[in-house]
Amino acid sequence: MNPEPEPEPEAPLPLPGNDPVPSAGCGKSDSPGSGNSFTIDADGMSRSYIVASPSGYDANKPYKLVFAWHYLGGSASGIALSGYYGLERMARGEAIFVSSQGLNAGWGSPNDIPFATALVEWMKDNYCVDTTRIFSTGFSYGAIMSNRVGCSLGNEFRAIAPMSGSGPIGRGRCQGQVAALVTHGTSDAIVPFSGGQGSRDHWVMTNSCGGDTSPDGACVLYQGCDEGYPVKWCEYAGGHTQPRGAASLVWEFFSQF
Repeated sequence: MNPEPEPEPEAPLPLPGNDPVPSAGCGKSDSPGSGNSFTIDADGMSRSYIVASPSGYDANKPYKLVFAWHYLGGSASGIALSGYYGLERMARGEAIFVSSQGLNAGWGSPNDIPFATALVEWMKDNYCVDTTRIFSTGFSYGAIMSNRVGCSLGNEFRAIAPMSGSGPIGRGRCQGQVAALVTHGTSDAIVPFSGGQGSRDHWVMTNSCGGDTSPDGACVLYQGCDEGYPVKWCEYAGGHTQPRGAASLVWEFFSQF
């Protein structure tokens, strides 16, 4: 497997509370629309994805952009049919969603990060996106992919919410920072609980958090993190499943930015 090319350093994203930063697609009246299956060339390979833009899409309004990655054996169409892990309903027209198709119904190809990079640029060029509020989530292998983009594309993504995943792999090539909501079941027999703990520990270290935590509902927030880059950890009794109320939990986390 060829190593992924190391991204070029970029300026960090503005902190939460900043005004939206519109993308190049703002003001364009001919957006590609919603519900279609698209393909894009990424590093010499054709990759597919589905976009859902809000009904009543306004080409002059910068929207949040949410990438929802499927689990192993899943599909882009399955995630779209699920309402992007239920987040589309939570967003109430305030976000554009993307579900992408992994090779062999999974993630881990050397082409995946070039694909994600090309797709972020395509979305910014063709839709009105707030470039400071791009998010990623996924379950299982989709969580692993969220950790990967958080590492490799931290200067594009604002926050991630991996559910029952592990990683990121190749941490030495991480760029920028992302806020992170990490959730994992203590009895997970597919992706071990220790994998989720490892992800948590990576983001705690990356965001310079301390060891102390404070309760936040059924979860905990790490204290002393770099301003604007919180790390929230949610462990729960259960196996390889999404946490109860996953959609509201993830959307609440993204909405603070």
